[in-house]
Amino acid sequence: MKTKLLIVCTLIICALTAKSQWDLYQYFDGADTLEYSTILVELDTSSFNIWQIGSPQKVIFDSAATFPNAIVTDTINNYPINNVSSFVCKFSTDEWTFGNGGIFAIQWKQKLDLDKKHDGGIVEYSIDNGTTWLNVFNTPYTYNFYGYDEANKDTLVSGEYAFSGTDSLWKDIWLCYEFSYMIDYDTFAIRYTLKSDTLENFKEGWLIDNMMTHLTLAHTIKNDEQTEYLYVYPSPTDGIVHIEAEKLQEYHIIESMELMNTTGEIVKRYGRSPTKFYIDISDQKNGLYYLKVNTNIKSETVPVLLFKN
Repeated sequence: MKTKLLIVCTLIICALTAKSQWDLYQYFDGADTLEYSTILVELDTSSFNIWQIGSPQKVIFDSAATFPNAIVTDTINNYPINNVSSFVCKFSTDEWTFGNGGIFAIQWKQKLDLDKKHDGGIVEYSIDNGTTWLNVFNTPYTYNFYGYDEANKDTLVSGEYAFSGTDSLWKDIWLCYEFSYMIDYDTFAIRYTLKSDTLENFKEGWLIDNMMTHLTLAHTIKNDEQTEYLYVYPSPTDGIVHIEAEKLQEYHIIESMELMNTTGEIVKRYGRSPTKFYIDISDQKNGLYYLKVNTNIKSETVPVLLFKN
């Protein structure tokens, strides 16, 4: 009985510790001031930066999601032309000592009022302390990104993937990454950038509030139970190949992958990646290939048939 009680107490302590370390908040109301529980926001100090923390006083952006404040591209004025304004949320992985598996999720609420295709709200991430920034849309490294209206996901005239158009209703946005992939880097950062072109359209911009982070052992969207360790699909494919390894409650990554032709020649190599990933083999000739996937747990080789019309 004492042993069972000790185990239960240990699990409770671990759960509370996990919650305190992973559930971070930023409601922009001045209450989120404890470093261990706060998402720290760094505003660009440039005089051209229009992100402000305060009470929105516009037509569409008339209030914060949680009274009184939010972060918004100017609390009163429309955003100007030829503007690039950013803020960054940084997370130090050196302080992440609880667990190695699961999904790290960043959640926020937002409204949009941007000139469709010309002006946009760009979300990027960095794993090298801001030296390199990668767009979170259309990248195999993003585990999941959802909650927005698909009509507001667009490619700007400048070629960047971004939020664009108008959405006057609060949307609950989730951006998710595999935790095992993140913890091998010193820092993980998310950057939010409003970018406008030379045309004046008298739009209100981008409004964000109620930012939170979570660490979950299972994803927030329930997936079908995976019966095999490795799932590679589709086959045949016209180029994109999805790889999904079984979700484990421990450190788990793909260390490398090799694409081989029928003679055993390696035609493509891939480095470290999350266990949910995709590759593009459309630059190869039609035919049968074998994809060898090496995780830190085991290696498996699966056939992939490439057929391009």
